[in-house]
Amino acid sequence: MFRDSVFSLITTVVRLATGLVLFIVLAHVWGPERFGAFMYPFTIAGILVKVVDYGFLLQVARDVGRSPSEAHATMSRAHGAKLLLLIPAVVAAYAIAILLPGEKGFGALLAILLVDAVTNSFAQLLNVPLRALGRFDEEARIAALGNAVVFAAVASAVLTGYGPSAAAGVMAGSRALSLILSWNAYRRLLGSAPRATIEQASLRTSLWKGLPFGVHATVGTLNMQVDTLMVQHYLGAASVGLYQAGMRILLGALLVGDALNGVYLSAMARSSHDRRALTRLGERMTRQLLTVGLFGFGCILFAGPWVVRLLFGGKYDALSPLLPFFGLLAFIRYGGVSFGTLLTLADRQAVRVLAVCGVMVLGLALNALLIPRFGLTGAVTASILGHLVLYGVYVRAARKDLGSFLVDRRSGLLLCMAVAIVLILPFLPSDHESARITIGATIALASLVVGPTAAEWARLPWVSRPVADRQVRP
Repeated sequence: MFRDSVFSLITTVVRLATGLVLFIVLAHVWGPERFGAFMYPFTIAGILVKVVDYGFLLQVARDVGRSPSEAHATMSRAHGAKLLLLIPAVVAAYAIAILLPGEKGFGALLAILLVDAVTNSFAQLLNVPLRALGRFDEEARIAALGNAVVFAAVASAVLTGYGPSAAAGVMAGSRALSLILSWNAYRRLLGSAPRATIEQASLRTSLWKGLPFGVHATVGTLNMQVDTLMVQHYLGAASVGLYQAGMRILLGALLVGDALNGVYLSAMARSSHDRRALTRLGERMTRQLLTVGLFGFGCILFAGPWVVRLLFGGKYDALSPLLPFFGLLAFIRYGGVSFGTLLTLADRQAVRVLAVCGVMVLGLALNALLIPRFGLTGAVTASILGHLVLYGVYVRAARKDLGSFLVDRRSGLLLCMAVAIVLILPFLPSDHESARITIGATIALASLVVGPTAAEWARLPWVSRPVADRQVRP
């Protein structure tokens, strides 16, 4: 599992580099206002593509993990459904381009970014069987090459003076390489080229079976992005640029969680029939995610303002007071991942759908209440409160299914440390930099001491190799 985790992490890191390192370059070169004008349609395109995604990444990964021999048939049905779902996504994009206010060229920019998002959606779906069949190395190779081309092409365009529309066009064009690479890998490993099953009965079955996944993916993304839309409405493009710069730091902190979730999803799907084994995996996953989440929280407290100045420049100094909120949000999101995964494996996707829909309504209300009064601090606070409610529902449902909160003694200590930090931070003066650095460094180191077990440390190659050398030495 460690080898798969490494390759999964490589895949996640290079894939999200386009949404993290590349956007840092865009933010640094363009400044908050121009960056915000780009991120507003990018956010909308990210919501619309979830209609095409329809939750197939999660659904197909589960189904192929359970029945690898049916991988090609499962993928064919998913491709057919995705092609059909392009129609409502395009219609919605056209309506939004007409009805929603935006900067000059907003409609064209939205269309280009939607093409980029759809291309990436099909490429990622083609990689799902590779993951389910244990070929994390092949997926990592495709992700590394494809995203390196996207990054190099778009960064070169921006650094040579091109604006948002040209950057979006280069992004969409270079993304086609990832689709070609994924297509070839699929054909080589599964023995036949990908195809789409476009039959009425098959489409009806795929869409009905995937409805909870599709609603959850679409509403979940809307729930994650509603704050950006509300910031644009109340505060304007420059505030969107600042807020999205903070979201880039958050996404960077969440990289390891995405990789671990991909590995554990396949392992849990194979153990879904064994309640005891599934519980053990869930407890280990929760503990590891809490460890990484608390470590990230500490690092953001410790080095966040320096990172903002280094990555984005002095125009983004107003982001620094928001960093503790983003660090807490990262920790909360890490803490809830395993519970959502278990609900999916237990075929309780309807619980996730209802929870996300309810939290989206709550998020709209909280953002409308807090953003006009507290600005960007209100937006992050609304997101924190929404995630606490969402994961509270997940925990209760998972507890009902497995009879366990998936929190062992080490996980409990990690949670206690996080609560202590949250209680201490409001009493620190905003200009007390040394205290912030000390607390951040202490909590980051403490998470590494408390979270991993001795056996997990021993499995790390840079730990296990010296131990082995000492054992064979006379």
